[in-house]
This record gives sequence, C-alpha cells and structure tokens, in this order.
Amino acid sequence: MAIKINDIPPEGMTIDVLDKADLFQEGAKTASFQATVKIKPEGSGLFHISGTLTATAVLECSRCLKEFDFAVKDAVMDFDLAPERLLEAPGEHELGRGELDMEFYKGDEIEPADVVREQVLLALPMVPVHASDCKGLCPVCGVDRNEKKCTCTQEAMESPESPFAVLKKIIKPEKE
Repeated sequence: MAIKINDIPPEGMTIDVLDKADLFQEGAKTASFQATVKIKPEGSGLFHISGTLTATAVLECSRCLKEFDFAVKDAVMDFDLAPERLLEAPGEHELGRGELDMEFYKGDEIEPADVVREQVLLALPMVPVHASDCKGLCPVCGVDRNEKKCTCTQEAMESPESPFAVLKKIIKPEKE
C-alpha cells in the first residue's frame, strides 16, 4: 500500500498499518506488526513520521538457539523521512543533530510497511535471549543445558585443543 507523495495533504495523514514481514530476509514472514503512522510534510520532500507500533517477532535465542516470540509493545516512532537524493550531495559534511533521526525513501512513493519494518528491527534486542536465566548449549557436547544436565567437566571445556586456550598464556588475570 504505497502512498504517492503528491497525495499527502499539507496537514498530513494518519494511516493504520497491519502486516507481516520477513525481518531478516530469510524467506519467511516471521514478524507481525500493527502501527499507527502519521505522515506530515515538512517541505522540500521532507516528511515527519510519528506514531506507535506493536509487534511480535520470532527470534532465535543466542544461547540455546531455540525460537521464541518477542513482543514489542507501544514503541514510539519519531523521525524524519527524506528523499534519497539528499544523500548524493557532493563533498563531506558533519552530521547535524537533526540528521541522526532520519530515514530515506526512493522515488515518488512512501511504503509505510517498509518504514514500520525498520522501526521493528530497531526495537529488537541485539542479543536475543528467551529467558535471562537461559543456560545455553554445552560448548563441548552441544546438549541444551536447560533441558538436561551436562556431564562434561570444566577441564574438557578448557582443553588445549581449543583455539582460545592460547589466550590463557597471553592474558593474565588482574589481581584485586
């Protein structure tokens, strides 16, 4: 549901977006989101985007590799949307404070679902964990330590065959 820039009235417009997205471009729509987006023209092809979004994304726990649902609730959107041609300005310049909260669009249309998708990605944790007490996988045998106790010993985990064993000789622990 792309919106033509010429169809946006001077007072702006508010639209509701309900969609599913492939957040990580893996070929499966793994996140559903609902957003209220207000688009207000600021002149010279610039638009101010504001609103809220709620989403549920399927993530993979970085410790045990199990998939889990992660909820984003009432995340606030507040940024400017500028035409991509502004990036083509010659020379270098220092980014101003206003340019830090800016997204870009191509052509003469704005795709609200793409704008919301990027905001969902920004709301996700960089290191997703399904539970703060997740024990993860055993680095030796690979068993999920949340489901059963591993019989591997600490010595096996620090075997000299480990590519990181050499770091013990280089990095000395600090004395307190």
